[in-house]
Amino acid sequence: MTARGQQLHAIADRQIAELIGLMSTLDEAALRLPCPGREKLGDGTVAASARHTADNYQRIAAFVQTSDRMSGAHQPTQHGAHHVPRFLQALGHGPSDHAERGPSAAQHGDQYTADTTDARAVVKQLSDSRDSLSQIAALTDSQLNAIPPKDSFRFCDGQRTLEQVLASLLKHQSHQVDALKATTP
Repeated sequence: MTARGQQLHAIADRQIAELIGLMSTLDEAALRLPCPGREKLGDGTVAASARHTADNYQRIAAFVQTSDRMSGAHQPTQHGAHHVPRFLQALGHGPSDHAERGPSAAQHGDQYTADTTDARAVVKQLSDSRDSLSQIAALTDSQLNAIPPKDSFRFCDGQRTLEQVLASLLKHQSHQVDALKATTP
């Protein structure tokens, strides 16, 4: 357990707590409000943006849950090729199946809509992800200093450490939460 891991966990926990609090107060009309700056995400509503944000926390949680199997900093192999750590192999992540590519734009239109989003289900998903993300606090210095392979997950460029990747992911998520807060009453 490191202070760095605890700090990252505190950021994630605060963000999710805010989003759970917000989602718990929204009625059907508020969920159907357009979410400025998120028009291309599903139907562009608050509900679509909230569900997408919750899905992202779930993906981050899955990414973190496998990091305990990472055995130190990412090292290139003898021939300069990148070794994919077991924690990413377990997720099946690699350049050809990047986790953040996700559904196509057409599928986003079907998946992220006010009609198909249940606020209670989003709150449950956020709560589950919040519990899973508590593992961030338990990451060791060697895990936080490890360099995930390029394109193995969003913000993994083969140079950033796991700590930097997680910080970037959480910064991205904070923008999503801020957009939702700015849109809702």
